[in-house]
Amino acid sequence: MTDEFDTVHGSCDIDPEIRFEAPPALHPAAAQRITRRGLIGKAATSAAAIGALELLSYFNAYGAPVMSKKATEMLADKAKEGDDPHFLIYWYVEGGWDSFDMFSPLLTANNVIHRLPYNQISDEMYRVLKFGEANYGIYKQGNLRYGYLAEAGSSLFNDMAVLSSMSTGEFHSGERLNCHMGHYNLVLTDDRQPDERDVMQAFAEEYGRPYLLPNIGWFWWLADGELNEQQYTGRKGFYADLGPTWAHTIYAGTPANLRRFLLRMQASSTNVVNQQVNRFVDELSPQLTKDCSMEAVKSYNSALGIYQNLAASGGGLNRSMLDTLFQDPVLKQKFNVQPEDELITYTSVNNQKARTKFTPATNVQAMMAYELMRAGLSTCFFIETRNIREFDSHRGRGSLWSPDGKVPYGQTDQLGMMNPQVWQPLTTLVELLKSTPYKNTGKSLWDFTNIVITSEFGRTISGDVSGIQSMKIPMNKITDMINGQDVSQHWHVTSAAFLGANVRGNTQWGGVGSRTHMPVPLMADGSMDPAYHPVTGELIAGRKPSAGAWLPDHGDVYATALYLSGINPKGKGRNERPPMTYIKRI
Repeated sequence: MTDEFDTVHGSCDIDPEIRFEAPPALHPAAAQRITRRGLIGKAATSAAAIGALELLSYFNAYGAPVMSKKATEMLADKAKEGDDPHFLIYWYVEGGWDSFDMFSPLLTANNVIHRLPYNQISDEMYRVLKFGEANYGIYKQGNLRYGYLAEAGSSLFNDMAVLSSMSTGEFHSGERLNCHMGHYNLVLTDDRQPDERDVMQAFAEEYGRPYLLPNIGWFWWLADGELNEQQYTGRKGFYADLGPTWAHTIYAGTPANLRRFLLRMQASSTNVVNQQVNRFVDELSPQLTKDCSMEAVKSYNSALGIYQNLAASGGGLNRSMLDTLFQDPVLKQKFNVQPEDELITYTSVNNQKARTKFTPATNVQAMMAYELMRAGLSTCFFIETRNIREFDSHRGRGSLWSPDGKVPYGQTDQLGMMNPQVWQPLTTLVELLKSTPYKNTGKSLWDFTNIVITSEFGRTISGDVSGIQSMKIPMNKITDMINGQDVSQHWHVTSAAFLGANVRGNTQWGGVGSRTHMPVPLMADGSMDPAYHPVTGELIAGRKPSAGAWLPDHGDVYATALYLSGINPKGKGRNERPPMTYIKRI
């Protein structure tokens, strides 16, 4: 239950100091604006060294060459073909939420308060200090059973389907990538191939073409402290430029950065390409076009397509709208946006250099998403908690009490993170979507929207010490090892939730066994495998697991998000899992 990095360097060690800083340019790499000579040099050095990001940075700085007739036709505005609105939002809690107190509710004793004998330490369950008190329990509303971490979202339950029987891995970066890419033989360090797709890229490939900024993301793959930046260049890990240009991930950054970017698009949409760009194309093209399959050529074409799509759309932007974008005081008040919420933060993980996701707080991301939807600029959004590993709440057993063992502290309470970073802004967003008409359809933005709430994995609330207790070492060493054991590790038992007007609301699928503490497998119709006791989670004596029963994972969520959006997920990327069709309202 440890990361690849953790096995060497210990549990995810997060610097308690989170530094707030003013935002840089629109994209983390945009500040390193590349010159024509530098770009040509990179292309000559290595076919894979030059990326679409660097080219897009160049185009943003100097403009782009005149496109061929074929390329122009490929980027023609598809909006004239018909208005088929669809919106998809992922709300991702990075770091690993405590799912036993969320959507995988588990009622246990709290052995932070009531200790068991020495020979029963492995049976102890450690909860937050207040577990069992008012506002810190396991509850039921309608058909949903949930933990106290979800209580603030209860007003959304009638529109929500909860997946409680979910299983993942226990490696931060691996599960973060699986959340994006789905379930298949996915290797982080491999180059992403042309047929692979992130769930938002698959969605935007279908619906994104008419939009100026179709696929908006508020995350940065290499923000994760466990990944070596030198090993994850180019197409490795998460790659933003899979699929057609209109499906590529656009990193929005902060409100100020995105507003400046849009204003620049609007102002430069009619500019004539300058001579410097022509010289750039004249000198670069002979080197790149020797082999049309070179990665540099693919990157060039990709970046050019993105830029031209943005530039062509820029002429249709309303300057007065852009001048006030993300600055509406009424909306800021609704989302409770404070000045510091619009800043980015830097955090150090595992004693590596401080990194950032280059994103504002989730309430700001939600506000931006709403404004972009209302303005008709974007169609899908990946919202992610801003502070790196804030929810990665590791605790050694000994830290659950004061050093003398007399004063109980309990597990880390994620409530103070969950409410302001998920439920408060999400509830506000849903209210606004429901009250905002979509053009002249007689429907609201909500009627065309689906939302997925998820995290990479859950967290443990116990630890087996039988192996430690049997060691032939001094008792004081055994005590130190028992006290040092991490009892809030990464854990594969987790959950997810779906929201939307077409979601079968007030429904819960699966659950966690009261004795096994493991998710109960599901059948194809969403019912629990009848071979298992529905409450205890134990396999019934004399029974075998039913054929076809399985535990959903990030791949099932990926497929279901597309299915709810009217997309057949088969063949959309490499995800091998089917959609949970029973989540859709009949």
